[in-house]
Amino acid sequence: MISIIIPLYNKGKYIEGCLLSILDQSYTDYEVIVVDDGSTDNSLEVVRELKKKDPRIKIYTNAHGGVSTARNTGLENANGEYITFVDADDTLVDNYLERLLGFKDADLVVSGLIEESNERNRINAKTGEIRRLNFSEFMFNYQNFPIFSIVCTKLYKSNIILKNNIRFRDRQYGEDTFFVMNYVSHCENIVVIDYFGYVNQILEQTLSRKYIQNMWEVVEPIPSELNNVFDLRHGKEWQYLYIRSIKLSLLNNRNRTEIFREECNEIAANDDFKYLSLLKSKRVSDLIIVILFKMKLHSFLQLLYKRIYR
Repeated sequence: MISIIIPLYNKGKYIEGCLLSILDQSYTDYEVIVVDDGSTDNSLEVVRELKKKDPRIKIYTNAHGGVSTARNTGLENANGEYITFVDADDTLVDNYLERLLGFKDADLVVSGLIEESNERNRINAKTGEIRRLNFSEFMFNYQNFPIFSIVCTKLYKSNIILKNNIRFRDRQYGEDTFFVMNYVSHCENIVVIDYFGYVNQILEQTLSRKYIQNMWEVVEPIPSELNNVFDLRHGKEWQYLYIRSIKLSLLNNRNRTEIFREECNEIAANDDFKYLSLLKSKRVSDLIIVILFKMKLHSFLQLLYKRIYR
């Protein structure tokens, strides 16, 4: 059986479509664990109505504590041999579960991701080739890291999660990355499949599109902690994560000149900044970041980001 965990907070407009896509799956041996995180809209009422029609839907309610707490509640109540996570505003292609279960020998199965935006009329598919990977190949694939580091699009084994007490951290940003990397560090066989079965709805109110105060303080611990936990020794894998955090900070503050410069100075003063090296970067965008920071051309960096991300 598969336990499908859905954290829910004020997604009354989308949760019905999400659940209907699950109830329409070709594989039927699953439970749907919906954890309401203190919604103030009609989200819970929508789920309760669907539960009347299908007992595989189970509802748990929390006081508002964030997505990590909600997902952990789901893990604590899961009964399946396998675990997968779905966000309340996303949907699944009708044979998604069946395709993931086609690789039962794997410790982790990763599906491709389709991004949809009605406002932009955009469909973007990521990954799409069958590969068997080890830990380093999986987590530090430069092209596909954005999908590898999110918790959805994957089928996990419950026994690995339970045996190693893997849980979500209560973070404002990056909770997915820590969970996935912790899990993958206990895997021997990871399979990425040539299939796009998870549909991610791009919404304007998603966290990645919100302005976050003190963004560098929020994202800097990600490469720092992962460097220590996985003994990356400030190598090329660490630098990729570190520059990714820098990019998130720059993007977040590109329209706030004073704050942008303050965060650039804070980044340059960071203890790990001295480990940045041109020799560790393969991507042109990463090389540009390193060069401009080394030359202290922070104003040019801001102009560049404002032009690229209008």
